[in-house]
Amino acid sequence: MSTIKELWLARYRSFLKEMSKYGRYIFNDHIKFVIVFGFGGGAYYYQQMLKTISPDFPAILLISILFSFLVVTGQVTTFFKGPDLHYLLPLEKKMKSYFIRSFLITYIVQVYLMLMMLGVIYPIYKKFSLGQTTSFIVFMVIIFLLKGYNLFVSYMHLTNSGVLNRAFDYCLRLLGTFLFIYGLLSKWSSFFLVIMIVILAIYALSIQIGSKNRRVQWERNVKLDTSRLATFYRFANMFTDVPSIQQQVKRRKWADPIINKIKMRNAANYLLVRTFIRNGNYLSMFLRQLLVGGFVVYLVPTMIGKILIGILFLYVISLQNMSILKQYNYHLLWKIYPYTNEENKKSISTLLYILLIICSLVFSIIGLIKGLSILNFIIAIVVYTLFSMWLIKFYVHKRLSQPQKL
Repeated sequence: MSTIKELWLARYRSFLKEMSKYGRYIFNDHIKFVIVFGFGGGAYYYQQMLKTISPDFPAILLISILFSFLVVTGQVTTFFKGPDLHYLLPLEKKMKSYFIRSFLITYIVQVYLMLMMLGVIYPIYKKFSLGQTTSFIVFMVIIFLLKGYNLFVSYMHLTNSGVLNRAFDYCLRLLGTFLFIYGLLSKWSSFFLVIMIVILAIYALSIQIGSKNRRVQWERNVKLDTSRLATFYRFANMFTDVPSIQQQVKRRKWADPIINKIKMRNAANYLLVRTFIRNGNYLSMFLRQLLVGGFVVYLVPTMIGKILIGILFLYVISLQNMSILKQYNYHLLWKIYPYTNEENKKSISTLLYILLIICSLVFSIIGLIKGLSILNFIIAIVVYTLFSMWLIKFYVHKRLSQPQKL
């Protein structure tokens, strides 16, 4: 590359190409249907919730906490790769324009995401008449400015060795942002808000001036970008084969007694169970989706709504975990085991049955706690079980029989 600008453009275009290449597999017709279905159902129940919400609902506290985390969280995407640690090091003093472009594109993307979240909370903002304190347009502008401020401070940690621990810095900025947003919506005095602005400005300036080392933190930049890309690859691997995926394995010694009690008849079953538990992605995502699904099922008031939401999460969970088998498509040792594709599909089906049965029981028990009758509880379990059987027998088997290759 002849210039730093051309280098950045090449990296950015390569990134967009990679996203679009896998994006067409992620946003297929099935996922589009689920998104439309989930958005429509969520919008309906959100509207119903707004009609029955109590006047004592802590709307200001909720909005302040939500946007404090959204504003403070986020890092600049630099599009760095492993070899840059060596090949770009001599150009470090000329990389300022590269970082500025990375900062701007990251800020634009995050502002777009913030804009969508602002659209979600607007009905609450309007219902509780928060516009009488601060108009929604002004609130939006302030949120965007706070996002730019926090992204700039996190950017300084990527280009300098800061005087503060990053975790401590995150907590300080989170607290300061929360107080500012909460004070803004709670009609605190203008003097307090001005003081908060001055404190935030002095804080950013002190980090910039007091930095121990003005050299680019190459290792941390590469690690962050590699981790982000790996997360995207693991997500894309649920929909198609991703040869470049790199799995992160965690020991999780606490699970050994559980695994040892499970009678395994073949190596494929044992490998898939171990992979599900020890892989840094599958178990954690399953638990998160189970908790979120249970929470949404608890909030939905009607029997039909609970069943539909439960079915939606069962579909997403099965889609997430069926990719376990795919990650061994390029593993040489997997090829030498004397098992056919049908036996391998049977192994992943068994694992999915176990996971979906757990989810079905949890969702049904939550519905029972919420007020469903015993009859409705039984109906929910039966519907969830029949859907799980149909999903695995027809949809999952079809997907595994016709893997998509890039």
